[in-house]
Amino acid sequence: MEAHTPVVSKQAMLVTLTIGVYTGRKQDRATQAEVVSAHQAKSARAASVYKNLFSDCAELDAVLKFQSKARARHYELTLPWDDHGRRLLPTAAFMTYTDEVRTMREEFESLVKVFLDKYDTLVAAAAFRLGTLFDRDEYLTREQVERRFRFDVDYTPVPTAGDFRVDLEDVVRSELAEKYEQRMQDQLVAAHRDAWDRLYSALSRLKDRLTPTQDGKAKVFHTTTVEGVRELCQTLTMLNVTNDLELESARAMLESALDGVTVDELRKEEGSRAVTLTNVNRILDAFNFGALCTVEVQ
Repeated sequence: MEAHTPVVSKQAMLVTLTIGVYTGRKQDRATQAEVVSAHQAKSARAASVYKNLFSDCAELDAVLKFQSKARARHYELTLPWDDHGRRLLPTAAFMTYTDEVRTMREEFESLVKVFLDKYDTLVAAAAFRLGTLFDRDEYLTREQVERRFRFDVDYTPVPTAGDFRVDLEDVVRSELAEKYEQRMQDQLVAAHRDAWDRLYSALSRLKDRLTPTQDGKAKVFHTTTVEGVRELCQTLTMLNVTNDLELESARAMLESALDGVTVDELRKEEGSRAVTLTNVNRILDAFNFGALCTVEVQ
C-alpha cells in the first residue's frame, strides 16, 4: 500500500475518547483472608476477592453497559493508531462522529444523573443485599462518586516527520525524521488493514450463515447480521482514508450483493440464499484477503 503521512495528515485527525466510571467494586481483604485460610493456601495472594458494593443495581449497571456501547461505537467509526488510546478519525467521518459522540455524552450524563439522584437510597438498599458484607465506611460520598464519572473527547492533528522542532545536528534530525516517518507508515498500514479486517470478518459471517448445514438445512439468520453488514458498508466509505480503490471496490461489491435482499428472503427462500452466497464467495475470491488482513484468513 502506497501511503504518505503528509497526505493523511490532511485527510484525518487523531481522536481520544476517555470515559471514566465508578464501578462500585472494592477488594475485600477480610473475606480474601478467610478464603485463603479455608483452602489452606500458603500465600496470602493465592486468591483475590472483590466485593460488588452495588450488586443488582440497575441504575449503575445501565451506566456501565452504556460505557461499553459507547466505546464500541467509537471503535467502529475510527481506525487503530497507537498504544496510547488515540484512534485515526478520517475527516469524512468527522461530522458523523461528533454528532454521535454528542448524543452519547448526553445519554451517558443522563444515566449518571439517575444513579446519583438515587445514590443514598441505593446505599441503604445495598445494606440489605450484602448482609454482613456491608460496611458503610467503604462507600464514598455522592460528591466523591460524581467526580469518578467523565466523558471527554480530545482531537489532535496527525503529526508529520517534519515536526521535530529541536536544535539537533542535521544528520541526527534527518535520522529521527526517517525513523518517525517509518513508524507513522507502520501505524497507517495497521489502520488500513483494520478496515480490511472488518470487511473480511463481515464476509466470513455472511458466508457462514448462508452456507447450509451438512444435512442441507438453512442456518438461523438474524436481522442484525444483515443490518450490521449494511452499516459497515456505509462506515467504510468514511474510513477509507488512503482512498484505496481495492477496498472501495470490495465494499461496493458487498453493498451490491445485499441490495434489495431482505432478511425474510434469506430465511425462507433457498434461491435467495444461494444467489447471495455466490456473490459473497465471488468477493472473497476476487481479493487477496490473506495479504490485506491481519485476521486469520480461512
